[in-house]
Amino acid sequence: MYTIILTSSDYSFLFSSAMAVVIVALMLFMSYRIYEHNRRQAYRSLLTSLAFILIHHSLQLAFALKLTPSIPSLEFIGKLLQVYAFIVINFAVFELYHRRRTRTRIWFYGLLGTALLIALGDILPGVSSSNGDWMSNIHSTPALDSFLLMLGPLFALMFAPHIGQPRKYMASIMVAFSMQLFVISSTYWAPEVLIFRTIAGLLPIVYYILLFMILFERVVEILQSVYRSSITDGLTNLYNRRYFMGRLDQELRTGRALGVIFCDIDNFKKLNDTHGHHKADGVLKQVSALLMEETEGIGLSGRYGGEELVAFVIGPSSVCKKVAEAIRSRTEKESIVTISIGFSMAAVGETAEVLMKQADEAMYNSKTSGKNRVTNYAKLKGINAAEASFLKRRDG
Repeated sequence: MYTIILTSSDYSFLFSSAMAVVIVALMLFMSYRIYEHNRRQAYRSLLTSLAFILIHHSLQLAFALKLTPSIPSLEFIGKLLQVYAFIVINFAVFELYHRRRTRTRIWFYGLLGTALLIALGDILPGVSSSNGDWMSNIHSTPALDSFLLMLGPLFALMFAPHIGQPRKYMASIMVAFSMQLFVISSTYWAPEVLIFRTIAGLLPIVYYILLFMILFERVVEILQSVYRSSITDGLTNLYNRRYFMGRLDQELRTGRALGVIFCDIDNFKKLNDTHGHHKADGVLKQVSALLMEETEGIGLSGRYGGEELVAFVIGPSSVCKKVAEAIRSRTEKESIVTISIGFSMAAVGETAEVLMKQADEAMYNSKTSGKNRVTNYAKLKGINAAEASFLKRRDG
């Protein structure tokens, strides 16, 4: 599917094979490095198919440069490798997004077996040719070429709807189909039309570039997913404590007005004990979603630990108070729990740890003074200072 066997005088074929070797070698190296860190079946299939393709094009280069005599059996093996590589690489692309299931395995091995039977049928005497000499039959494999042509539409129907890059994948299938169509045209229908041979020789470059783009983008997606999972909490999808504190520290260094909100779900342990972990986890996810919605675009939310959820909001005290009250109100109305909240505004030169401690203290005051309320640390500090002053005057 990736190129056709042409004479050494065909420079488009020579150029195509040389470029294919370079691109496939890059993909092979990339796949191997990924496989070192993630030994999934998809990467093994990818390595196998790329190795087949590399061997095939290396053989074509050797024939074209006359480094190896054009032996019919080697040419036939190269063509069979094309078919196998095309089957394996399409299943590998599918498995980059989905794990192989029993039905997928049946299709995979069934297509490989069918390809072998068709190939043998092409060369066995009396099967596809009136010539009894199999060495004569080996130069022409119309059944195998037709099978390769039909694989493109088959894979488009099987895999395109289930792959994260359907447009690129469909484009690669269309290029592969067109490529094989030109191969058949230049081999059986109009061998005298050189433009068919030229196009068939150049299309593999486009095909491999598309494959490289699919593989590269999938690697980027996987890296982004790994990074995302390293900075977020798996249950709530909120940022984890380490990442949240790092971002808070960065924002504090900018000097902008900023407030930290500290939330604790009321009676969460009781909910866990009476309704079970599944119900409690569902409530935690629901409240976390509310927190994300209320801070989106103006701050960042995270899970501090257990049922403790935190956020920072960019803006003055009035904005922070409004967000905190919205979180409390929505939690009470939209869930089966209530939430106690404290918030504290950052002072100049204040560290993230100190600010979190202040917000935690304000939250604790909400907890101990009736729950389901919002406490401003600044007012709490003012009340405490007034109480201290009163006691000092009374005792003095």
